[in-house]
Amino acid sequence: MSTDTIASREYERTLIKIARVLPFPQMAQLVDFARFLQGQILSQQLTQSEEPSEVEADNARWDALLATPQAQTVLEQLAGEALAEHRAGRTKPMEFNAEGRIVPK
Repeated sequence: MSTDTIASREYERTLIKIARVLPFPQMAQLVDFARFLQGQILSQQLTQSEEPSEVEADNARWDALLATPQAQTVLEQLAGEALAEHRAGRTKPMEFNAEGRIVPK
C-alpha cells in the first residue's frame, strides 16, 4: 500500500470524525467547501487539457453571449438578488490567498 493511499485514508477518517460532530449549518458549509474544491480540480483539469486557441474561442463566445440584451437583463436581476441578500445580512465576506483562491473561515 502506498504512502499516499495510507495518508488519504487517514484524512478520510479524520474528516468523517469531524463531520459527525458538526451542527447541521457547519456540515452544510463543509459539503459546500468540498464541492468548491472539486470544482477547482475540474477547472484545472479542463484548463490543462485545452489549447490556448480553444480557450480564446470559448471566451469570445461567452463575451458575445453576455453582451446580449437578454443576458444583461438576467445579470441585472442576479445582481439585484445578491444586493438584497447582502442588505438582509445573509452574506459573508470572502478572503483570498496569494493565488487568488478562497480562504475558508
